[in-house]
Amino acid sequence: MSSLLKVMLMSFLISSSLAYLDIKDFGEPMRKAAEECHDICTDVTGTTDEQVQQIREGNFIDDEKMKRYILCLWRVAGYMDRNLKINVAKVRQVLPQELIDSGCHSAAVKCLNEARNSGLKENYEKIYELEKCLYKIDPQKFVMF
Repeated sequence: MSSLLKVMLMSFLISSSLAYLDIKDFGEPMRKAAEECHDICTDVTGTTDEQVQQIREGNFIDDEKMKRYILCLWRVAGYMDRNLKINVAKVRQVLPQELIDSGCHSAAVKCLNEARNSGLKENYEKIYELEKCLYKIDPQKFVMF
C-alpha cells in the first residue's frame, strides 16, 4: 500500500467524524471498533467526552490526557505501533474511498513525517501534533472518534 493510504488513515481514522465525512462512511465494523477504542481510551486516560468533542471541533486543547487519548486510539485500534509505524493492512480494510480519492495524501504524509521528526520526546506529543496538522489539511474531512 502506498504512503497515501498510510497517511490518510493517520489523518482521518481516529474518531467520530465531523462535517461531510460521517462515521457511517467507514462501515459497521469500523463504527463498532471506533466505539470500543473510544471507551477503552477514555477509561485509560480519564479524558472526557467533552474534551474529545473540542478536538472534533478543531479546538486542540493543551492537555496531557487528551494527547494520551489520541495515541491510545491509534495503538488500541492497531493502526500504529509504538514506533509510529502504520499497519497498512488494517488501514486498507477501513479507509473509505472518499478519503482515498480526496487528494490529501501528500499533505498527510508530510504531517506524519513532521510529527515523527519534530524533536518532541513523547509519542503522545508527536501524535497530537500530527492530529493538529491533519485537521489543518481539511477540517471538513477530519475524523475524530
